[in-house]
Amino acid sequence: MMPNLTKKRKKQGYSSAKKRVPPAVGMGNPRAESGKCIATAGESFPNARIELVGDPSNHGRLNLLLFDGSNLSVAPQITYRCSTYSPIALDPTVIRTVPWPHSPIKYGSTRKLFDRVLGLIAQSVEISDPYARLLTYFVFSSWFPDRLSLSPALAILGPADGEGVQLLKLLRGLCRRSMLLAEASQTNLLSLPLQVSPTLLLNRPMMTRRLQNFLSNSNRCGLGTVKAGKVLEICCPTAIYLGMDEVPPRVASSMIQVALSSSTPRRRILTERAVRDISVEIQGKMLQYRLANYSKVKPREVRGVNFTDQTREIAVNLAACIVDDAELAGGVLPLLQGQDDYVRGQPDRRLDAAILGAVLTCLHEKKSNRVQVKEITVLANTLLQAQGELVDYRPEDVGHRLDGFSLWRTRQNEGMFLLLGRDTSRLVHRLAIEHGVAWNVDSRLGCPDCLLL
Repeated sequence: MMPNLTKKRKKQGYSSAKKRVPPAVGMGNPRAESGKCIATAGESFPNARIELVGDPSNHGRLNLLLFDGSNLSVAPQITYRCSTYSPIALDPTVIRTVPWPHSPIKYGSTRKLFDRVLGLIAQSVEISDPYARLLTYFVFSSWFPDRLSLSPALAILGPADGEGVQLLKLLRGLCRRSMLLAEASQTNLLSLPLQVSPTLLLNRPMMTRRLQNFLSNSNRCGLGTVKAGKVLEICCPTAIYLGMDEVPPRVASSMIQVALSSSTPRRRILTERAVRDISVEIQGKMLQYRLANYSKVKPREVRGVNFTDQTREIAVNLAACIVDDAELAGGVLPLLQGQDDYVRGQPDRRLDAAILGAVLTCLHEKKSNRVQVKEITVLANTLLQAQGELVDYRPEDVGHRLDGFSLWRTRQNEGMFLLLGRDTSRLVHRLAIEHGVAWNVDSRLGCPDCLLL
């Protein structure tokens, strides 16, 4: 028997659904004529939010929740500032697949909620503490895809398929609007209602080029794709269990890699009832966390770390989802050092770092106001060979990478050159920071841009 939600909300300190909420002006919402019903997956106002929630009396139907910080309303339709809102139309199979929260549940503090999620992960799968913590940060980030510049993605590795599936089942109960899928392709995923920003949990998908393309673009807020003449926003957090398969290079730098342990059997087998009980608790607590902290989640630059630009963006967005606990938010940085080392080891990344190191050398030597692309290529290959790289890159390869950095080449009588003016110096020094250039390129006295390094 389902609990009486009205009594439960009163017990938790929320007011009755009949209480009138003061009007407010919508932010980023379509203007609607008075009386028009707007189908929504969620709305944001200056002092209120509308969220999709499950209907405990009908698992194939959704309600809307309106919360203004003190007053709470749950109903099949919500009227707010002369507009009426109803839940977006979703297929009943989709509604039943997603573990929707029914109402918010008090969570205590950010630290208490973080530790609760971390404890559930540690109890359910064999995993080291740093990886369990990364998973917990990922869970928190899945509840704010519309507040982040990048929704971090997970690649889960490990030889035991049962352990991998168990973790995905657990994540289904922890993450926001999660869908656990046995197979996936770009076509299948685009047929889902991605406008609700679901958390996609994929078990051993075939990593085709098209799926990799989807994954490399679907975690960035604001990007869309075209389907049947319509533009669909495709921002959704993703976690993929890959077993012992290698993470494809195309998506490796944008995915946090976590490894399951196979040395000992799992601590417990999660039954469907156990997952359901976990889901009811955590979905309610995370919903309350989202309602209470939505406006506080803002990615901010992190300092004091020499991360590559990819890892830095992941760190910034994960830390942003931990509010009112600076120590806990900063705790994600050391956990991502291994991820950053992996990114630096990617072939394209090593070439980019070597090119920037070569141009820095030319800037510091001040032999000329220009350098031939052939010379940059020789210097870059020398740096790579000193690190054990066996590939010899061509000037054409280096030229294309320079263009990608907006370091435009110019054709002169002797060949293709890069001009070494002050604008080039500023850009190269900034790129060296973003790419975490690790080559032994000494800063030079008299170079004003070296103060940035």
